[in-house]
Amino acid sequence: MTVGEWQKRLADTFTVNGLVGGSLLTIHDSEDAASNYLVGTFRGQNVLLDSFQSFFIDTLMLTNRQIASGGWPKNRINYPVAVVAFFNLFRRFRACEILYIKGYPLDAYALMRDIKDRAFMLAGVARNMVTFSGIIGAPASCVTDPKEYKKQSTKNRKDAEHRVMHGLMGTTSGLSTDVQEDLKRWDDFFHLEMHGASVSLSQELGEITKGKTLQIGPSVVQDAYVMYINRSSELGWMITRLLPFLQVSEDAFGKDWQHKRQVLDDSFRYMLEGFGNLGKRLGVSFTTMIDAKFLFKQPFYYFEADGSA
Repeated sequence: MTVGEWQKRLADTFTVNGLVGGSLLTIHDSEDAASNYLVGTFRGQNVLLDSFQSFFIDTLMLTNRQIASGGWPKNRINYPVAVVAFFNLFRRFRACEILYIKGYPLDAYALMRDIKDRAFMLAGVARNMVTFSGIIGAPASCVTDPKEYKKQSTKNRKDAEHRVMHGLMGTTSGLSTDVQEDLKRWDDFFHLEMHGASVSLSQELGEITKGKTLQIGPSVVQDAYVMYINRSSELGWMITRLLPFLQVSEDAFGKDWQHKRQVLDDSFRYMLEGFGNLGKRLGVSFTTMIDAKFLFKQPFYYFEADGSA
């Protein structure tokens, strides 16, 4: 079979109403309808997260200009790693927002598990708990055997993750037991959706028990959107606290940038306090963690972590 024959066979078999894969048109319409619904229903969330993404973009542009004008900072060998980490973090966050606005909130929720992990590890570096080499699990000495390197690096990486996570939200964090328990449940839900889509399964089965027909394409479960909105606000606040780490010197991005970051920080706090006012204990516990663990030594700008804290 030639490539042309292969393509023609597919086209002949799956053309619907004159279009290859034409059944997708109904899904496109449903996704557009979901977008219109979300923009009209969750106005505050859209304003907050659009503002956050815009500020994130501005920060990355300032970072590029900083490098273009002054070059890569000397004696800070891991600064390029930090820059790449933040650029990748923006892409992952943006991917989640695209999934959400098209009507796939829990698919975005699963993807946010990685954002959460990356943000905590960056906070670990910014608090000098771990180095960038520690994050990837690089062995302390040269290992030439590929299998042994993989074994050691995997163990080192997991050990570093456990140390940072316990230090920021777990048993060695100094946070109260109640706060730790709330954060543990918060963390577990990311894991449940990432592995096996347990939250999605539970919600969709709930729709069936109500006698509803499952919809192909975007979710129609309100709770799914609310779950995503809550998590995206929390993760956005974590990243906002971390962004000054891209500066190579104190106030390198200027006073206007600092002012905007503070407005954004205050806005995330307002959102999370609103959750607390609704009786959601996690909102209070998450704010407690942010104020205790995502508060960095001042002045806060990039330094070469040695993991000694």
